[in-house]
Amino acid sequence: MTIIDYILDTFNKPESINLDYVKTPPYPNIALDNFLPKQVIKDMKQECNELTWTREFTRNGSHMKEKHEVDDLPVANEVKNTLSSKKFLTWLAKVTGHHDLIPDPYMVGAGYMRCEKGDSLKLHSDFNFNNTLKLYRMMSINIYLNEHWQEEWNGDLQFWDFERKGCQTRYFPEAGRAVIFRHHKFGFHGHPEPLLCPTGVYRDGFRMFYYVSELSNYKLDKHPHRSLYWFDEKNRQPYD
Repeated sequence: MTIIDYILDTFNKPESINLDYVKTPPYPNIALDNFLPKQVIKDMKQECNELTWTREFTRNGSHMKEKHEVDDLPVANEVKNTLSSKKFLTWLAKVTGHHDLIPDPYMVGAGYMRCEKGDSLKLHSDFNFNNTLKLYRMMSINIYLNEHWQEEWNGDLQFWDFERKGCQTRYFPEAGRAVIFRHHKFGFHGHPEPLLCPTGVYRDGFRMFYYVSELSNYKLDKHPHRSLYWFDEKNRQPYD
């Protein structure tokens, strides 16, 4: 069974998923377990363990290794192509309600990610514009690769309210779990507490981003910016 056939067969009622997606606070998001075949998740984890990480992300105390170029990584490249296909985009449109999503073949900011003991990803709202594609960001998918992750290790992806005062929804990075969420100017998220996992255990994942061309979708966030990792308490606005 191909990856796309597995997804379409396992999650064969996307309109029902949409009902949960749109009502999950603070802005549309949902977690789907066993999103990819178990062997694919295991193969992606093995690929993570063998690749050379090409970038280290450090902003406002965050730390994460990244690998955006996946064309030479057979498993990641197959997943990328599947999640960029017409069949998948048609399914994703039913899940999210957005029928104009455009994938990114350049994987700007996407691909594999890795955090280790002591690392964190501070609260932020994501970059809103892909300068390579000249398109506005609308959707993200994070797929996690970590078997037997313990909650006491932290690492849960947290979605905070629009005032950045408290967490409303959280998901731990279990192997095979995909988190789908909409972009929002006040979409504060991250895993802000340092990881307490043992040395040699990693929080690994794979990211895909999707875009739209209509500026009308961005009345609150029409000016291109990179990810916003600071927050002005006085004016209640995120900033770079």
